[in-house]
Amino acid sequence: MDTTQKINVAIIGVGSFAKALVEGVSFYTKNPDEIRGLLHPKVGNYHIKNIHFVCAFDVDERKVGKRLSEAIVMGANVTAKITSPIEFDALVYRGPTFDGVIEEMRDTFVQESMSPAVNIAEVLRETKTDIVVNLVPSGSNKATYFYAEEALKARCSFINCIPTPIATIDSWRERFLSKGLVLLGDDIKSQLGATMLNQFLLQLLKMRGVTITKTNQENLGGNADHFNLLYRSKHKEESKTKALQLFIDETHTKPSITFAYTGKPSGHKSATIKIEGEIFGRTPISITSTIEDEISINGAGTLVDAIRIAKLLIDRGKQERAIDACQFLMKTTFKDISDAEAFDTFNELINSCPD
Repeated sequence: MDTTQKINVAIIGVGSFAKALVEGVSFYTKNPDEIRGLLHPKVGNYHIKNIHFVCAFDVDERKVGKRLSEAIVMGANVTAKITSPIEFDALVYRGPTFDGVIEEMRDTFVQESMSPAVNIAEVLRETKTDIVVNLVPSGSNKATYFYAEEALKARCSFINCIPTPIATIDSWRERFLSKGLVLLGDDIKSQLGATMLNQFLLQLLKMRGVTITKTNQENLGGNADHFNLLYRSKHKEESKTKALQLFIDETHTKPSITFAYTGKPSGHKSATIKIEGEIFGRTPISITSTIEDEISINGAGTLVDAIRIAKLLIDRGKQERAIDACQFLMKTTFKDISDAEAFDTFNELINSCPD
């Protein structure tokens, strides 16, 4: 395989996550020998520099019509800067709104464009898009299903980074498989996020014979999606709860997941994990742990692997193994396994797709 081969990517939703992704890809493209901060420097023979953005879609008038490299710093995009973005030959087109914007976010976070929506599938075909990345706000179910349909029309693979159920639905997965495409989802993991840390702590307590009686996860952030989650947290809560329930045997112990908005625009997130349990003699024990990060950048660290494995699976005709890739990349999957098992499976998958 030619190491200069591009993976043509379209972004749906040019928010803070898109900013982190574009700047992150730019950073590792400018510094091709840099491997610090990467889960996998290469996936197959794909380096991050092989990722190439060819178009994007949004509804905000401050972004529509601009080049992607300009649009990622507009509006409510507040995540920390990684580097100045490369001038990818990608424009931001007006996509349909559907349920992508709640009333509480209009004007303050989103200034909706008056331009008509373009034909999404047509743009995807014209730009020769390989993979569509869904980064619309959590809870945008109608928008997610619409863009997935457009991806199918244009014969593009689809990565669902939000909790809307799609990759975990057999009928959707089969439709992409029937066209030789990959569907990855749902709800992308952070490179090292609160839910993952929560899982490891629960797994440790379980291994040491500790009876878990209570576990809470409090997520505090200042970006637009944290504000959005004040009103549309259902699927996100379900995704996180399902990911934690695997490590709790007691049916009466249900994880508590909450989201709060700081009111101060920032890409910084603070998540506090509290676990209570009983050790020998039913004596109480508790753990409190806090993880702080730039949430969008943390997610982009995983997404670059998702983009590359999607293309690699297509190259090798192993699209049906997308389910195995999802175990490592996503919070909500067909089968619940530990992160350690998922990591081993992902590496095996990469090695089973030789150049």
